Amino acid sequence: MKTPKESWTIAYRPYPNSSFYDGTNFGSGTSDARVGHESDTGGLARSFWRMDFRTITGATVHKASFKVLNNHSWSCSPREFKLYLTGGISTNTTWNSQPSWATWLDSNSFAHGYDKDCPDDYELFEGANVTAAAQKGADNGWGNITFGLRATTESDTQTWRKFQASSAEFVAEYNRLPSEPTLVAGSICVQSPGSKVIATTSISVTVNAKDADGNLSKIRFRYGKVGQTKADLLITPNSSGTATANITGLVNGATYSWIARAEDSYSPPGLSTWYPAGGESCQVTIDTTAPQSPDVDSTVFPEATDDGQTWASVKFGGTGAITFRSPGATKFTYNFEGVTSTGGTVSATNGTATVSNLRPPHAGPNGLQVFAHDAVGNVSARTDYSFYVRPRDKADGPGDVGGDGIVDLLVIDASGNLRSLSGGKGGDLYSTMRGSYILRPDPKNPEVFKAHEPPAGYWYDAATNKTALISHYADVYPGDGSTDLFSVAPNGTFWLYPGDGYGTFNVEDRVSVKLPSNAPAPSTWTQLKAVGDVTGDELPDVFVRAGANLWFLSGYTGATFHTATQMTGETWSSRDIVNLADIDKDGTADLLFRDVISGDMFLRHGKPSATPGGVSLGSLMTAAASRQGDVTYGTGWTKSAVSTVIGIPDLQPDDTAHASHEVPDLWTRDGATGNMRVYYPTTTNTHPAVKTVLSVDWRSVKAFG
Repeated sequence: MKTPKESWTIAYRPYPNSSFYDGTNFGSGTSDARVGHESDTGGLARSFWRMDFRTITGATVHKASFKVLNNHSWSCSPREFKLYLTGGISTNTTWNSQPSWATWLDSNSFAHGYDKDCPDDYELFEGANVTAAAQKGADNGWGNITFGLRATTESDTQTWRKFQASSAEFVAEYNRLPSEPTLVAGSICVQSPGSKVIATTSISVTVNAKDADGNLSKIRFRYGKVGQTKADLLITPNSSGTATANITGLVNGATYSWIARAEDSYSPPGLSTWYPAGGESCQVTIDTTAPQSPDVDSTVFPEATDDGQTWASVKFGGTGAITFRSPGATKFTYNFEGVTSTGGTVSATNGTATVSNLRPPHAGPNGLQVFAHDAVGNVSARTDYSFYVRPRDKADGPGDVGGDGIVDLLVIDASGNLRSLSGGKGGDLYSTMRGSYILRPDPKNPEVFKAHEPPAGYWYDAATNKTALISHYADVYPGDGSTDLFSVAPNGTFWLYPGDGYGTFNVEDRVSVKLPSNAPAPSTWTQLKAVGDVTGDELPDVFVRAGANLWFLSGYTGATFHTATQMTGETWSSRDIVNLADIDKDGTADLLFRDVISGDMFLRHGKPSATPGGVSLGSLMTAAASRQGDVTYGTGWTKSAVSTVIGIPDLQPDDTAHASHEVPDLWTRDGATGNMRVYYPTTTNTHPAVKTVLSVDWRSVKAFG
């Protein structure tokens, strides 16, 4: 701290009751202070300086000094002068009304300002007493400090001195200690006795400290096991005085303590008191032992068995109780169809909790993921619990095979087995179960039949490397309301598999499908797409691609397609059928297809036929015959980019506010990753994928339908 004078004054004996505050009235006014005796007029003077003193309460003053320029002496003969700490001065200060000369501080002998042999120069007063005076001012919160200067021998003419009053300067070197750190919200500190139990081997402790001098330098954190030698972490705080210690490597089962103090950059550094007081103050105990993975039990939703014969006792839409158990658990969290999906939390008593009204999201296979949590936040390993929910008492909706009205997916997996995936609202795909079976007597109880996988090679023949073509849309084998499956077997035969209403198919119930004599042999087909009724005759229809030719099979009844129409006029060798459905919502089916080489997705608008609700097949044969030619519906749809595209009914039929409402949607398999994605197209564009519904690599899946 370096401060100039605030004011000054002279006490002059020849005029004992006159005030010369700030040099006024001394002759015509003066800028020089006077000290000592002169014989010309018999004058004797003393001078005082009131110096600014910044309020530095709590500071330690390490060194202080006072200096002033001596610009006139009676001669070059040095004489001794004494500096005092005095009382305050004012306009009332005179020779007869001087402040108290409270404390002698320092004495110097000097003579400056007479001639070139002793020119003008500053005189410095310092030492322990000057420092002590400054410390007294700091301790008492003074806003100023007053110094008085007088000759030691005031009868000696050689003591007469003048000083440039404005040159007076007071310098104090001081330091205030930083404040004791305070804990920032969110940091852990339970003061002993006792500790905070945490479920991690690392903690972050954040504190804040202040320094009135602006020289806060470090925050020292001291930590270690209780009762053992502590380690230090020295952290540089940010501009706000906040510092965070990331303490790692803590050992499970041990109790640790930590304290913190602030340090400034003064030398030696000023140190705050420790927060909190005591060497073992803030304590944490490490407990990273996770509870056991939960046991799950439900009589309403019994766990699925390998034979696929164990089903819930309630149908889709119903609720039931399910119980979770894990010793030491205080709560359980559970999710349907993946740990990132919406789930629930239930508090536990003595490690047990029951959800009384569990509502599965769909019919068919449901996957439940359950975690146990203890009181300090440890989480158990996941328990996967699968169960099958019976279909509701309604006919399957379009694309639905499980009786919940939600579009489902059938695939032939890498092992050549038919699998049934229950779709979730919005197109999510999670749970899967066996999609086909044969019934055989239980060897232990011949009266009980159990489901088994069809024999190897049924859906995929490894010897010929041929995979069945599969496609489903709605109830074809009329009357039971369950969606049926069309399939061309690896040997080239065409079959219909009646659905059992549970998302699966008994292959022993299959029906051989007959074709018109002009239809191409099923063994030549490369694509099969069930589309429901698009001709308006209320009978199922399918599209098939045989080499470079596109065919439309219609009028299915009595296990027979009665009409086979070749869609002439164009070649289909580089095209995929994506869908045949009303895409622009004009009441007439449109043809959606892609060129797998160029990557263009095209929409060909159909014209209505004479049959109400039907489409004119002629309008779909060529672009020129359609309502407005082939319209580009999307780009970037090459086979390498998107290996599979599956046209499906609208996945969000209840979302009337969305632009894609009532427009058929798409499931796709990414060509590079094998991930499954979902698209919500509008009437004019596919738009980008909305989300990834399966993040696994499904490039090994052999067929979709």
